[in-house]
Amino acid sequence: MARRWRPEAGCGPRGALVLLALALCAPGARGRALEWYSAVVSTEYRDPRTNQTVWSVAESGRFGDSSPKEGAQGLVGVPRAADHDPEGCSPDTRFFVPPPGGGGTAPWVALVARGGCNFKDKVLVAARQNASAVVVYNEERHGNLTASMSHAGTGSIVVIMVSYPKGKEILDLVQKGISVKMTIEVGTRHVQEFISGQSVVFVAIAFITMMIISLAWLIFYYIQRFLYTGSQFGSQSHRKETKKVIGQLPLHTIKHGEKGIDVEAENCAVCIENFKVKDVIRILPCKHIFHRICIDPWLLDHRTCPMCKLDVIKALGYWGELEDGQEMPVPELASGSVVAADLSIAVQEDDRSDGSNSPLSSTNEPVAQCGTRFKEDSGENTALLETGRSDLQHGGPVS
Repeated sequence: MARRWRPEAGCGPRGALVLLALALCAPGARGRALEWYSAVVSTEYRDPRTNQTVWSVAESGRFGDSSPKEGAQGLVGVPRAADHDPEGCSPDTRFFVPPPGGGGTAPWVALVARGGCNFKDKVLVAARQNASAVVVYNEERHGNLTASMSHAGTGSIVVIMVSYPKGKEILDLVQKGISVKMTIEVGTRHVQEFISGQSVVFVAIAFITMMIISLAWLIFYYIQRFLYTGSQFGSQSHRKETKKVIGQLPLHTIKHGEKGIDVEAENCAVCIENFKVKDVIRILPCKHIFHRICIDPWLLDHRTCPMCKLDVIKALGYWGELEDGQEMPVPELASGSVVAADLSIAVQEDDRSDGSNSPLSSTNEPVAQCGTRFKEDSGENTALLETGRSDLQHGGPVS
């Protein structure tokens, strides 16, 4: 009997998902957390046309990575136009700081453009000129965005970045000689987690491996399922055809006073129980008899006689596997012909006991091929022979 294939535990897509989960949870799969702080930028200046103070505040800045997270304030100073260095990268860059309206000196904040050199160089140039803070405004192509700045080694000077529109607005005011006071305060703390490049490669390899395992498992599963379905179909077709062939074997019901069968001594070789009156027996081509309910399932599975190992299917004229369609059915004989063949066998047995050595007739070829002969004692004679002889005398078939 074909056994149904079942996938082993731990294989297939479930195991692949576990592999991906392990990849994501493995050490180093998650990158470091990026922590940064926004900056609240306040500006205050007096409009010379209206002589009114203009004040604005917005959380529009971002502290540099190495900047101390603390506040700062001062008048805004920008690189002099004559130096042609708006980025403030040159070591001898000079800054222009409009004087306050009330006179006196005050801390100042350097406002420089992004680009030209790294952030560290910009900060150090302004720090050497005693700036209290450095404000870098972003490039025009980035619009209102700000970015992180790496400037390790710049000490305790406050460094922030503002957007291009904000920086350009302050720059225009200062270049017109308007004194702009800027105040920087610490804003909101932000934490952003990201995956490192090495972790991305590791997860990608794990995902590809998962897909390959899943695909291989599916292909293997459906191949096994196809083979199992085909074997089941072939097995059912084979058993169906075998059952039809077995149905052609003669049956006989044991009666009272049956000659040739000793119900006290003979038994069925399958169930090892003695034959009884009214038992239905199946007679094989080798003339061995068995209970019908015992021998039919046996022949479906084994095809051979339990006692002499005769291939019953071949003995009936069916060669090879039934499902191959290569059948040679025995021509259907009338019931009288079967009885005549049995009678011929019995007569030849009687002649052999009288000293005759004549060969068996051509009607008994299946018996001659299997090499079995009837025993002379009454325990080995079948009920079919005796019944056939009596029915032949009355001109009737075997019951």
